[in-house]
Amino acid sequence: MSKKLLQIQNISKKYGKHKVLDDVSFKIDKGEICGLVGENGTGKTTLIRIMTGLIKQTSGKIIRDKHVKVSCIVESPALYLNLTGFENLNYALKSSGIKGGKQRIKEILNLVGLTHVDKKKKAKDYSLGMRQRLAIGLAIIDTPNLLILDEPINGLDPVGIKELREVLLTLKNKMGITIMVSSHILSELDLVVDRYVIMHKGKVIKDINKEDLKQELRTDIVIETNLTEQVMTLLSDYHIPYTVNHSSIFINPEDYRISDLMLLLGSKEIEIDSIANRTISFEDYYLSLIKV
Repeated sequence: MSKKLLQIQNISKKYGKHKVLDDVSFKIDKGEICGLVGENGTGKTTLIRIMTGLIKQTSGKIIRDKHVKVSCIVESPALYLNLTGFENLNYALKSSGIKGGKQRIKEILNLVGLTHVDKKKKAKDYSLGMRQRLAIGLAIIDTPNLLILDEPINGLDPVGIKELREVLLTLKNKMGITIMVSSHILSELDLVVDRYVIMHKGKVIKDINKEDLKQELRTDIVIETNLTEQVMTLLSDYHIPYTVNHSSIFINPEDYRISDLMLLLGSKEIEIDSIANRTISFEDYYLSLIKV
């Protein structure tokens, strides 16, 4: 049985002559949290709007089973601010004709971590993190297969981010909801996602699961110097593989030991600022992909 829940196939979107999305393809598997990564303006929100049917693509298609239900929060949470959390959920239940009543509302409030909130407190008096979690509660009220969140941690404080992270993991592990979350805060995504789809200038430039990514975020020897050209020439002369990012030179420790590099540089009297082992961060990895 296929794990595939939804397939994005060769999606492009143009506004006049401007191409916002360019032949985007990837899949979302059942039960995973997929991180959609990219800087602002790279097309993430446009793609999400296409996936949820808010706008039409110029070309390409989205393949999914007719029984797959998709729910989404794009940008700011849409709430009735003069109603309490319970009242917001109760209104959504009645409007949608969903059965369950008070018991269903209690279950949702528990799932999104809002059972402790004063029952008389209106949504306008919630923190931004609480509003975001209530919005997620509204989004899952009809038990979707796929929940899509667009930049859900923007503006949240560290406590709000932690609480939202716990909610996402609960929805995945306890309810089996598949989640796609768009964000440019890479360090936070790394704590929850199973796979990354990395975008740049309207294209998917990398689709990689978390385990494979760990293999790529290896520990390198990093040389910091103002004499980059001299060091590069020396390494080339000795057939030592390297990569360069600005004034930093990266060498795989499996190719050459740090002690031998220090001796080599010293023998040629090449001054460096530092040489040390450094594990590549996700941010460094991402910037290397987009060549910044």
